[in-house]
Amino acid sequence: MEKTSVYIETYGCQMNKLDSENVAAILSESGYGMVEEKREADIILLNTCGVRENAERRIHGRVAELSSLRADRPGLMFGVIGCMAQRLKERLLSHVVSIVAGPDSYRRLPEIISEARQKGVADTVLDIAENYSDIEPVRGDTHSAWVAVMRGCNNFCSYCIVPYTRGRERSLACDTIVEQVDSLVKSGYKEVTLLGQNVNSYNDSGIGFAELLGKVADTGIPWVRFLTSHPADLSDDILETMSVRENICRHLHLPLQSGSDRVLKAMRRRYTVDHYLSIIDKARELMPGIAISTDMIFGFPGESDEDFEESLSVIRRVRYDYGFLYRYSEREGTKAADFDNHVPEQLRIERLKAAIAMQQEITGERHQERIGTVVKMLVKDRSKDGEGWYGMSDLSIPTVVNGDQAVAPGDFLRVRITGTTGASLMGEYFE
Repeated sequence: MEKTSVYIETYGCQMNKLDSENVAAILSESGYGMVEEKREADIILLNTCGVRENAERRIHGRVAELSSLRADRPGLMFGVIGCMAQRLKERLLSHVVSIVAGPDSYRRLPEIISEARQKGVADTVLDIAENYSDIEPVRGDTHSAWVAVMRGCNNFCSYCIVPYTRGRERSLACDTIVEQVDSLVKSGYKEVTLLGQNVNSYNDSGIGFAELLGKVADTGIPWVRFLTSHPADLSDDILETMSVRENICRHLHLPLQSGSDRVLKAMRRRYTVDHYLSIIDKARELMPGIAISTDMIFGFPGESDEDFEESLSVIRRVRYDYGFLYRYSEREGTKAADFDNHVPEQLRIERLKAAIAMQQEITGERHQERIGTVVKMLVKDRSKDGEGWYGMSDLSIPTVVNGDQAVAPGDFLRVRITGTTGASLMGEYFE
């Protein structure tokens, strides 16, 4: 009998990408066949993000777009899974969408699909015990792997929906994580990225993130990265562990969100700008040349012109290598959605554009400053022009090296930086 085929389309963060790999493993174990072409699918699952309004709007448009495939496949089923599914629940069920499953419901997908053939099903029960630690993901990359160290979030920042869509924090057992990485090393993987909504609050019976980071580095995996850090919980011992382990990549992603202490307090971020800057200074003192990136929100309720200028001042002071900058997006159910001092949408857009322009200029300058330095790069694929190789440096900056040397995806190269295209670094082989 031919297997029922499933196509998964993933949106959002790295945890969503890992979740899609877990979903593929769960469905494959239950006899479903995974396909890479949506036109071959009997079931299409959209793994969604609920953090911003634009992300959800894209999903609604995508469902409408993909529904045209039913003209040739009248039995085609559609499902929305992930954070948007958890947030909107039954409201997503329609004549098109018959499967709705939240982040803690993936083990039940085979049963949900079976029931949905008769009537739409929304399964969005949050489960504090669920961490999928026994699932071996169907990985989409043979050289780089996502490894969850914790799930959920306890911070309840006033603008953020994540604690409501992914539940409370729970850390995976340290031994389990180390065993997973050991297995990846034996399978030839070259890097792992440790994932969590706030990896700094990892705690397994007294084992904190710094100790876990060291144990993962001890497995011999060539490269270790981690996402995402919260400034309130990033301790000196994490930075010190990074500084003494050569296989921990020299990149720190540290979301600031706002450069105004007043706005940070309204956001419930639990740190001040001075504390944040002290972390940046410590990281650069321990690891000269480290790449720093951030997340920032513009137009948060009550953000004044002065608050906005303070955010720009921090961007100038830190000189991030790159940043992920957004305008504030109301999320139903969050504290900030009930604030009555919302910034007009047009002003949010204007502030965001100004911040992006500033950061792009700084990114270009930072890349220029790296010309002449030597970085290590993990080869991902051929460059777009086919004349060289594309990869990611240990600074987590996209890097392109020209030339026909005999290399392949998964190889490490030493690259001397010779230029920049703006977002990427350009280089030449360095022996």
